[in-house]
Amino acid sequence: MRLSGKRSDPGDGRADTEVARLLALDAFEILDTPPEKSFDGLTSLAAYLCDAPMAAVTFIDSRRQWLKSRHGIDLTETPRELSFCAYAIGAGVAVLEIPDTHLDPRFATHPMVVGEPYLRFYAGAPILTDEGYCLGTICVMDRRPKTLSDAQRAHLQTLARQVLSLLQLRSRARQYTSEIKRRLAADEALRQQQHVLRGVLEHTDVLVFAKDVDGRFLMANHALQHVTRVDRPLIGGTDYDFFPRDVADGYRRNDRRIMDRGELHVFNEEMVHPDGSVHTYRSTKFPLLDDVGDVIGVGGVSTDVTELVTARAAHAAAEQRWRALVEHSPAAVIVVDADGELAYVNPEGVALLGADSAEQVASMPALRFVPARIQRLTKALLDETLAGRQSVRARRGVLRRLDGTEVAVEFHATAVNHSGEQSVQLEVRDVSEAAAAHAELKHVASTDPLTGLLNRRAWDLRVGQMLAGPADTAPMAIAVIDLDNFKSYNDTRGHTAGDALLQQFATAAAAVIRSTDVLARWGGEEFIVALPGTTPGEAETILQRLRRCVPSGQTCSIGYTEHRDQDTLQDSVVRADRALYEAKTKGRNQVARL
Repeated sequence: MRLSGKRSDPGDGRADTEVARLLALDAFEILDTPPEKSFDGLTSLAAYLCDAPMAAVTFIDSRRQWLKSRHGIDLTETPRELSFCAYAIGAGVAVLEIPDTHLDPRFATHPMVVGEPYLRFYAGAPILTDEGYCLGTICVMDRRPKTLSDAQRAHLQTLARQVLSLLQLRSRARQYTSEIKRRLAADEALRQQQHVLRGVLEHTDVLVFAKDVDGRFLMANHALQHVTRVDRPLIGGTDYDFFPRDVADGYRRNDRRIMDRGELHVFNEEMVHPDGSVHTYRSTKFPLLDDVGDVIGVGGVSTDVTELVTARAAHAAAEQRWRALVEHSPAAVIVVDADGELAYVNPEGVALLGADSAEQVASMPALRFVPARIQRLTKALLDETLAGRQSVRARRGVLRRLDGTEVAVEFHATAVNHSGEQSVQLEVRDVSEAAAAHAELKHVASTDPLTGLLNRRAWDLRVGQMLAGPADTAPMAIAVIDLDNFKSYNDTRGHTAGDALLQQFATAAAAVIRSTDVLARWGGEEFIVALPGTTPGEAETILQRLRRCVPSGQTCSIGYTEHRDQDTLQDSVVRADRALYEAKTKGRNQVARL
């Protein structure tokens, strides 16, 4: 409750303030936490400074007073209505001091006055947040009446502020831990993206490369290495090491243009293949920039367009050449004019939009084919491209067909001159099958092929994300499960029977756990399960059900532990594994907790 010079008027405002106070207390996640030396030190110091035999740091929730730290008193909590400190919350004073409880009608018959610990004196300084909410008090108590000096009251207020500082420090530490977990997950995601990117670069027939400002190759994919057919890596060399001088001069001239102007440009460049044939490549080159925007090299993507150039040469006019190209393009080509309407759609585009003919969609607003949720973003992209401020390459999006169905697409967007008018040309490909394949690949990568459960890496990622999320009121249990005598079973009955045993156990185990639990095959005959929001008693019940899931007269041993806030996930797994060892040493077919 906010402290002021006078009490608040009763009504909804007071109730709202109490709700806000409770939310502030809950945000610090301090209730029911173990003792901490930092708080105990402040409590002992309060007792010393105020010459009192008893002291405590208390927090008041909606129904009770809970003692985070205590000195000279055995209480851990009391009902809120019996709490001295509850009066300090609404007192509106810097320190609530009761010199003699026997003389105060509010406390003369209080159970803690007429009985243990026979309090005669109480003084409490409110623990105030920066917003003015009182979370509790740091208080001192005595069995004899007394009055604090001004200095002692000031010391008590200072200690109350120190308690708040400790709470804020704990909160920042939790946030730091969560941030570390988030960054680790982000690093793992980045590693996976890099793995996918390497796969794409090494399996495409498009030439992809990067050079420094001196023309030395920093990166060259397999396709470029294959085309050059040299017996040494391209990395570290220059064009002059691998191509005739006149060809290398042309490449270097184009590279310098890109670096000097600092903008993307497309060139037609020739390359002599090992068989002596001359191929024309459409090279999209762009500057490589460091963190401050300085040019540090040039990157490029080159596609063999020899056949395209030959086809274009057969046409007399640029407009005819363009139409011949897009009419036969495997990609949907859509031109949007300056008014945002469809000016041209090739046959693939007609099919992709779900139309019967180009005339059916002519002059329709381009945003008609974009879901409402991304229309604003799409319009901004078209405007920027039309103005020549950007060129979009290989961006994923969603297209809405005439019948309302949505299709996952990948598109390029460039500014073009179409029939004498500045327009935006979109090259669009339906990648819905690729998106589905990617989802399937992701599923395969996270699943154990024998049991269908999560694999070890996927379990680590899933549970790590759960621990990085909002804290639960109950702890998480981590359990490691090992099928007893599995090697003997496998050797005696054969690998097929062993595999069947693992599969049957996995199926039965998955059926008896809760939807929130995370079960995975850890390796061999070992399994692991995370039980979030689970007390030790609840965890024991669930794990006993799992223990009885082993078929064919076989058994399993289980070790489990509670995940602690200060532990890493690996710490908890190691502790659960030690508990498993304890279960094994007790004779197997046991559940042990550590």
